[in-house]
Amino acid sequence: MMHPKGIMLWSRKTHSIFFKRCKEDIVYLDATGSIIPQEKASPPYYVYELIVRNPSKGASPLPVATYVTCDHTTSSVTYFLQAFQTDLVRMHGNGANKRLAMITCDGSLVLMQSIAITFCKTGLEDLLNKYFLLISGQYPGDKFDLPILHRCLSHIMKNAKDLCKKGIPQHYKLGMYTFGLLACCTTLKEMDEALSSSAVIFCSPCNGPNVAKHYQHLQLLMQQRGTYELDDKNIIAEDYKHDVGTTPLMNHFQGIINGALLDLDGECNIYYAPAFISSLAKIFPSACHSVVWNDARGSRTSRDGPCVPSTK
Repeated sequence: MMHPKGIMLWSRKTHSIFFKRCKEDIVYLDATGSIIPQEKASPPYYVYELIVRNPSKGASPLPVATYVTCDHTTSSVTYFLQAFQTDLVRMHGNGANKRLAMITCDGSLVLMQSIAITFCKTGLEDLLNKYFLLISGQYPGDKFDLPILHRCLSHIMKNAKDLCKKGIPQHYKLGMYTFGLLACCTTLKEMDEALSSSAVIFCSPCNGPNVAKHYQHLQLLMQQRGTYELDDKNIIAEDYKHDVGTTPLMNHFQGIINGALLDLDGECNIYYAPAFISSLAKIFPSACHSVVWNDARGSRTSRDGPCVPSTK
């Protein structure tokens, strides 16, 4: 008779595994709606799982907590995570609240808000502001004790595919490599450099010396990064239209784009696609708000690995 219908599963053993793994390794929060068939007159069921990597090399990841429910809302997922956290504190003391190092999810706003509330003790908007202060050098990294929340790289690049197909179909590969180059930057300075070159190439109406220079520079950066095969066959792109509002990183992106020196004289630029850069400036900071960590956090980086994608 309760709403939402739901059941939560974990044990002392899985709590112990989570406590050991979460300090130095990534924790994953995943959700699916396709495991339990929907019956007549019944809402869809969702399965949420907290997952850690297996300490044994080559072994399957370990789900440490599972939640089956018919309610995909922030309050419902937060209830699950806080119930798990409460039992964790009972077993390991109050120090367990600040033990988590980093956590990854698919980019769902519901999951990110629940993670921010439970593990970071703050709202998502405030958390993004604090992250920007950290990556821009305005907050000392050694005093930053919040977990790192970041989105799954494969989901980010799946969205990039959709954006490039719609925004720059005639130069799809270049758009994908540009997006991938931005996603694999490890400092804010690197990201600014790649974004500035991208803005010159795609926002210059004419093909002048600036476009040629920055195109060569962008190619050099891409060659230095290399490629990898993106496994996104079973990934559904996230819809960002209900995402968080304007963030500091988004404002920073727009400032870099506005400051780019464009070519306004000469032949028409075949790469001219200002709408692509405009969409990228809106979506990318929202998707990759916590990519850049090397300068501030040393080894505790939120990287999934090299991410300039193969576009086969």
